[in-house]
Amino acid sequence: MNKSIAVRIFLLLFWSGLIFVSIYYYLDNAVVYFFGYRSERFGETLLSNQLFFVVHMAGGTCALFLGPIQFWTWFRTRYLAIHRVLGKIYIVGSLVAGVSALRLSAINDCHACRYSLLLLSILFIFFTAAAYYSIRGYEIDAHKQFMVRSYVCALAFVFVRLPLGFIFGFVESDEERRIVIEWFFSLAPLFLVEFWMSWLPALKRSRAAQQAL
Repeated sequence: MNKSIAVRIFLLLFWSGLIFVSIYYYLDNAVVYFFGYRSERFGETLLSNQLFFVVHMAGGTCALFLGPIQFWTWFRTRYLAIHRVLGKIYIVGSLVAGVSALRLSAINDCHACRYSLLLLSILFIFFTAAAYYSIRGYEIDAHKQFMVRSYVCALAFVFVRLPLGFIFGFVESDEERRIVIEWFFSLAPLFLVEFWMSWLPALKRSRAAQQAL
């Protein structure tokens, strides 16, 4: 099979999988709130923690579903003006979702999970702001990399809510298993991205430099 065709098939399956997971999460966890469901943790009035959750959902929706469009090369090259508008919406939505998540991390019913959510929220805000700062300076490569990190943080909020407890079935305690899941899916995707974008290229450059000696 031609290498370029194999890459295209892989990318198609990869993005299809991410979009499917995002839609599944949204239908299973978010849609119910549009039909009147309210968690007791968010209080009884909109001006309590419900407000933070509402803006978190609104901002998170922008990040979750605009991310794949922003990374679509075909769309970006042909509709650059729309790409820029959607990018601004993504950045605003992500910052809103990240800031509101700072508050939501403080009321998480899993106390040990609050720290992973807090760290993830801070990274989400930083990467998104760095992506905006980079593009303002026309640093295209840096902008792309920070956007990837930002989108990975958005996906991390999704993966920690998916029914993936079976992966860590060897952890007997339900509470400890939840803590492991929260920390693992908050940080492991970012480590994989850093390996792909930074560490692996650095090793390749080092190897090329050694071969040139």
